[in-house]
Amino acid sequence: MNQSQVMVVNTTKQRESGHKAQMSNIAAGKTVADVVRTCLGPRAMLKMLLDPMGGITLTNDGFAILRECEVAHPAAKSMIELSRTQDDEVGDGTTSVIILAGEMLAISAPFLERKIHPVIILRGFQKALEDAQVILRSIAKRVDTNDREQMLSLIKSAIGTKFVSRWNDLMCNLALTAVQTVVRRSDDSEFVSVDISALKPTGAAAVDAESTKPVAGGDAAAATTAGAVDAAAPATTSVSAAVASVSAVVADASASSAPDVDVREVDIKRFVRIEKVPGGEIEESRVLDGVMVNKDVVHPKMRRYIENPRIILLDCPLEYKKGESQTNIEITREGDWSRVLEIEEEQIKAMCEKISALKPDLVITEKGVSDLAQHYLVKNNITALRRMRKTDNNRIARATGAKIVTSVDELKEQDVGTGCGLFSIEKIGDEYFTFLTKCKEPKACTILLRGPGKDTLNEIDRNLQDAMCVARNVLFNPYLCPGGGATEMALSVQLAQRAKSDIPGVEQWPYAGVAEALEVIPRTLIQNGGGNAMRTLTELRAKHANGLTTWGVDGEKGVPVDMNEYGIWEPLAVKLQTIKTAIDSASLLLRVDDIVSGTSKKQ
Repeated sequence: MNQSQVMVVNTTKQRESGHKAQMSNIAAGKTVADVVRTCLGPRAMLKMLLDPMGGITLTNDGFAILRECEVAHPAAKSMIELSRTQDDEVGDGTTSVIILAGEMLAISAPFLERKIHPVIILRGFQKALEDAQVILRSIAKRVDTNDREQMLSLIKSAIGTKFVSRWNDLMCNLALTAVQTVVRRSDDSEFVSVDISALKPTGAAAVDAESTKPVAGGDAAAATTAGAVDAAAPATTSVSAAVASVSAVVADASASSAPDVDVREVDIKRFVRIEKVPGGEIEESRVLDGVMVNKDVVHPKMRRYIENPRIILLDCPLEYKKGESQTNIEITREGDWSRVLEIEEEQIKAMCEKISALKPDLVITEKGVSDLAQHYLVKNNITALRRMRKTDNNRIARATGAKIVTSVDELKEQDVGTGCGLFSIEKIGDEYFTFLTKCKEPKACTILLRGPGKDTLNEIDRNLQDAMCVARNVLFNPYLCPGGGATEMALSVQLAQRAKSDIPGVEQWPYAGVAEALEVIPRTLIQNGGGNAMRTLTELRAKHANGLTTWGVDGEKGVPVDMNEYGIWEPLAVKLQTIKTAIDSASLLLRVDDIVSGTSKKQ
């Protein structure tokens, strides 16, 4: 007896399943990667994007481009989230990670065509990722974070591919000065020392944590490690032996010296404010040793220039207290009405007297200041600013040493900030700006950016954020890898050799596929620089096969160069994050074998 067909899934919805869904995801990933492919390297092209409101974005930053794109395919949306993750974690490499993830998906297509199961492909990918992390640490070199010249050259290589590269020296100085201003070290009074060795993870967790925790041991230990790595990997030795010895050296070095973690916190998002003021020249941009806000004094007779001001920060209104809900008062006598007004005045006067008792020069509040309060403050020669943003108030508190108080009744002498050297108000363009500068120990700062127009300033702002993130990463993890595609080429050559000798069975195909996919970075750099991709890649492979792991691509001309001489180095943290994120996202998309869309089929 024939049973009638039962429909479980709504047939009016779009649905792709099995091999078709996998190929659809791969095609979407490749398409997203192709959008940002020309944005890699110093010869990167800019993209002009128009938003629905008519605004223009001019940028070559991978994340900024993809953020503005509207995509319908779920796999493409997943790829865009990938660049957001990269931007949040390390702030740089957003273009590289998309290109690499797209290439990982592209090399998976032939394996799926040959009916290799996705789980076997993923197993090969994971083995390649584990080995790649060990190889990365073996070719990384240590950097002295206190050497300003080394740090500047590192940031220069990070923003050399950006729009601001023509003002390289200025922008590098701005980024490094800002990051060094807000850095908090373990010897700061606000931090309690913790025995890091007691918290040290063991086993597999220790290996993974090695990539993120900062290691600040002696130079001798670093030199010993570097020497052992060089000795362990001569041209004639098999790569697998080199990798094994490197991992042993890393383990020995970490076991022999408990890492002395010096940097505790570098909060760029909260304590570095980039203030964009159109007009003037880009060369006029500078880092202030304090805070700048777009505010003017509330009363024209208040002082606009105060040296060594005593500062009080409030989070309460200097106005009479209003009822929580609507209040009606019925008054029968005229004298009662006068008394009600007097009570309001007395209340404000009492608040101002409590403030005046501490003899401040400057009062800043996040709420309003009534006309009467202004009158009393002017009589006591106190300057006031009102309606300050919470984030600005936090920065002022950190820069001047003041504490934000929620009620004038709780004010004490220790809440007054005395760390600021100068309070002044200046007019820039058509607006007045408050400057709190010459701070003794400003753990917060403002970067004042000048430039010809809003679009230019927005792009400089994005580039500066990347530069500051690079400086922050190196402070936490002071290891560098050669740039210009040299790191990816070294990984590619060593993984390809290892695939032939050490990986058994079908897994060696996807493992070797990862090695092939990593070549996309140097190949794209050569193509964007106008070089001959085939010839240059062959030369690079030969160099790396002979153990010259620092050879990469000159992005300007598209020819091979030694990064030791060319001076392009990138943080190890960025490279580790890029490869981890790219392989993990490709693995995630390859696991999908069914896509059910929420939209109905087209008629």
